Amino acid sequence: MKRILLVDDDLDMTKIVSRWLEKAGYEVKVAISGSEALDCLKTSEYDLILLDFAMPDMNGEDTLKAIRMEGYDTGVLFRTGADDVDIKGSIDEYDALGYVSKADGKSKLLSEIAKVI
Repeated sequence: MKRILLVDDDLDMTKIVSRWLEKAGYEVKVAISGSEALDCLKTSEYDLILLDFAMPDMNGEDTLKAIRMEGYDTGVLFRTGADDVDIKGSIDEYDALGYVSKADGKSKLLSEIAKVI
């Protein structure tokens, strides 16, 4: 079973997305901050990190930068609530797999995940 680390500070969103992913056959671990995501990576391996781009304290770009600096090469797919041009630079600079908009919904999210893992 493929394992996904879902990183998002919105607890309601993580509940919904976790259910979608679990019903699609993925094992899901939730982290509500970038620092919690780093802690999860120290204890387990994941096939994909689904990373919210806009989070307080440590945003998605900072989290991905820290993940790479720690030596983890796990694939990262950003999720964003806005069409943020800054995300494209982060994708290239830190070797992310791409991004999906939160507005795209379940089908698009599952389709993008299936493409990358």
